[in-house]
This record gives sequence, structure tokens and C-alpha cells, in this order.
Amino acid sequence: MQRVGFIGLGTMGRPMAKNILKAGFPLVVYARRDDVACEFTEAGALRVATPADLARQCDLVVSIVTADAQVREIVDGPNGLAAGLSAGKLWADMSTIGPATVREVGERIGATGARMIDAPVSGGPWGAEAGTLAIMCGGATGDYQRALPVLQAMGKHLFHCGPLGCGQVVKLVNQMIGGGIMTLIAEGLTLAAKAGADPAQMVDVLSVSSANSSLLEARGKKFILADQFAPGFMLELMRKDMALAVALAQEWKVPTPVAAGALQQYTSAMNQGFDKVDFSAVTKLYELAAGVKIAAAKGPAQR
Repeated sequence: MQRVGFIGLGTMGRPMAKNILKAGFPLVVYARRDDVACEFTEAGALRVATPADLARQCDLVVSIVTADAQVREIVDGPNGLAAGLSAGKLWADMSTIGPATVREVGERIGATGARMIDAPVSGGPWGAEAGTLAIMCGGATGDYQRALPVLQAMGKHLFHCGPLGCGQVVKLVNQMIGGGIMTLIAEGLTLAAKAGADPAQMVDVLSVSSANSSLLEARGKKFILADQFAPGFMLELMRKDMALAVALAQEWKVPTPVAAGALQQYTSAMNQGFDKVDFSAVTKLYELAAGVKIAAAKGPAQR
């Protein structure tokens, strides 16, 4: 079996790497935090000191980090992947970043003789733990096929979307639509609360009507109605993805006025201090503007 290296043992990467181990792949990890590294070495993984060391010892390197800057750092930072990758090796970056960044680091990795695919994911921490992530891949067909057994250990819905960078295009469009839907859910529930409808009943009605969505089902009751926003996917990350999507639209001269408006709402919510909580907390921005609290709203309308 291929020896797999993993970089990025955070909220998403940690359960993803565990699923690779469960599938029986020899695993090598790079982690700055000793407690996280120990968790994996105790489970049978090997810890190395640098990304370069990891690349030298592995056939396939998997990474999932926060943003474009962190991807560049693990490639070209001190003892980065570029110093350890060579012909015959494959890198699957599963971060959500700009397609232009993918092509940039892809050229850098190509110069070492190694290959790359971009493979961003959707499904949140729950999907990462269950191994049911949707994975959107860009890259050569042969590279995708080579990575497939490892990707199948982490995901249930796998898509080869085209050449390098196409996985990011598909992921960013998904984020753009999902982020926009969440702002509209927030807008609608705030209006319902202000106008005197019961928001809990409103969610029940929406869930069996044409306005239903997986986001409403996942976050309507457990997050918005409960007024609890422990991060499943942090608002600052949704704002980052929305910004990448709008920038991509600008590059291709595609008007996206709804997404651009939603991006402004996430930016405003960050400035109100909601950056580190779940992105559904964009609802709080609407509540503040309307002077109403959805979780507490019941009874007749008050003008």
C-alpha cells in the first residue's frame, strides 16, 4: 500500500487522517502540537520533524490547511514539501484556496518531478468523522486514479472535475451558493420573528416546503433556534471562501450580485466579533439590525 503523509491535523484533518489509518494505510504525520502528534503515534503513525521529511518518506502527501498563504508556506517554507518531493510522488492538497494558487504551487511541485491534484472537501467535521465527505478533484486522470483509494477512505462522494484547479472552482461555487443561502435563511427567520410568527414553527414549515435546504436542516434548529453557534465551520472561513468565489467571478467577468451582497454580510458579522463561531451566526447580524432575537421570539407581532 502507498505510504501516506498528512499535514494539517485540525478540525477537519484530524478525523480525515484517522480514517486513513483505519483503512490500513501506513501513515506519516507532520504536526506542530505534541498532543496531536502523540495521539497519532500512539495509533501507529510515524511523526516527522518537517514537511520535507514527510515528503521524502511518503508516496502520497495529503494536506488540508487554512488558506492560500498556509499552502504556499508548506510548499516553499523552511524544509517545505518542495525540498522533499521528487519524481514518482503525488501531493493531494485538500485545502480550499484560489484556483490560481493551485496552478502556481502546481508548477512549483511539477519542477520537482512530482505530481499534484487539488481535492477540496465539503461535509464539515461530521462528514470528516464519518468518512462521508464530498471530494471535488482537479488534476490529470492518472493522478486522480492513483489517489482514489486514499480519497475513498475519507469520502463517500468523489468527483473528478477536470484539470488542476477545477476542484477549487467547483468547491468555491458550492461555498458561494451555500453562503448565500445561509444569509437568506437568516433574513427570512428574522423577518418571521419580527412580524410575529413563531420561528420554530417557521423552520418546521420551511423544512417540508420549497424553501428547504440541507443548511436549514443542519443549522435551523441546532444552531439558530438554539442560539448556539459552536463552530462547525467558522464564519471567518466562510467569509474567506465567499471572497475567493467573488474574486473568481470577477476574473471571469461573471456578475454575482447576490454573492457579493452575502460577502458583505459575512464581513460585517466578522467586524461584530462573530468570526470564530459558526457561519450561521451571520443570523446575529440580522437580529441586531432588526432589534429582535429569533430564539426568544413568540406570540403576536410588536411594532
